[in-house]
Amino acid sequence: MTQSLDPLFDLVPKVDLSCRERMALLVIDMQYHDASPDRGLGQALQRVAPDAMRYYNERLETRTVPAIRRLLEFFRAEDIAVIHLVLGSDYRDLRDFPERMRAWTRNLERAAGVDDIWWSGNPDFDVRTELAPLAGESVIRKTTNGAFNGSVLNDLLQRNGISTLVITGVVTSACIETTARDAADRGYACALVDDAMADYDPDMHRATLKAFALNFGRVVASADELIRAIRSGAAV
Repeated sequence: MTQSLDPLFDLVPKVDLSCRERMALLVIDMQYHDASPDRGLGQALQRVAPDAMRYYNERLETRTVPAIRRLLEFFRAEDIAVIHLVLGSDYRDLRDFPERMRAWTRNLERAAGVDDIWWSGNPDFDVRTELAPLAGESVIRKTTNGAFNGSVLNDLLQRNGISTLVITGVVTSACIETTARDAADRGYACALVDDAMADYDPDMHRATLKAFALNFGRVVASADELIRAIRSGAAV
């Protein structure tokens, strides 16, 4: 019989949402190549494993994209910082990607017959229209799953005095998890918004959130719950 971990989750310090000037919304990889059923990575994975993307695609359209739109509308209306992270390379040979990631990408492209998944010259590099950055919002390109390893994100946060991160986007167990864990290890207070994220498999999604909540930060169930907490100046 597995012992319940429930008493341990409250040991992670709560995230204080009362200081809006020190807070930012991170929107991770909501590009067509990563967050669209019929383009880029999604298209390639579906060609290799036709039924594998059903859960992911349904969650994206019915939960993740609407939740991120809700958060974007709120953060913009309240003049709280929004940072878009985008994955890709300006080089078609992906020379600035880790060797492992280059090899994985080429294997997938050959198997699926889909080219230039991460190349910034591909139209699929664009952020989905309904979530597209507004003028003046920060857009940071990264070349690794974790944003702190392959971008200038940490410099931007430090220079602007941001210490609290509300994290959304895709994929929960890859770019989200790596970025969020690295953020927590650097001292940032992090809140993941469950319905504003998506993964390829529900078990992977739940396991990632459970591990994060036990060791690194807090998990908020919905965009609306997060917004209510910010409005009231509460901690989550």
